[in-house]
Amino acid sequence: MVRLLVALCLFPLVSMAAPSIQSLVSQEGLLTPISVMEHWEQQEQGTLCGFGLEIDNEQLVYLLSAINTESKRLYQFEYSALDGALLDETSQPYEGNSIEQLHAVSLMREKNISFSSLVSLAIQNQNGFLLQADLDHDLSISYLELQMLSNEAKKVIAFDIENLRPLPLLKWD
Repeated sequence: MVRLLVALCLFPLVSMAAPSIQSLVSQEGLLTPISVMEHWEQQEQGTLCGFGLEIDNEQLVYLLSAINTESKRLYQFEYSALDGALLDETSQPYEGNSIEQLHAVSLMREKNISFSSLVSLAIQNQNGFLLQADLDHDLSISYLELQMLSNEAKKVIAFDIENLRPLPLLKWD
């Protein structure tokens, strides 16, 4: 009986919990991650190398990372998923983990492909919502690592930049 009373008291608190990523990404009227990436790329401030999501004040925020090889800086941008408004921008000099991304950025430039186009190619046969996309270079392979969220599960895949195809050896669930 005591457990039932405690459960009934806690029920209103559970119903007021913060929204999940799943519920936020399925909202209508949101800008697509690709459209925000394409808009940023038109400004030619560097090369995008990462994308992510976060919840801020129960609102979905798109996080973009970019490398500017001329200024030797790594930039982080936060955009509202509702209207594409720039919420925050920070920058810092390259660090050790940026070096791997530089290999992938160089290969993208050689192939004359943008980050948004690469992400579009990688997710064209995937179901679900894009949660994260990051350039990486490991084992002499430059690739795009993606996290997708579907109704069934979260899936991580890798997409080869050189050959523009999924990497089955680096694909895992």
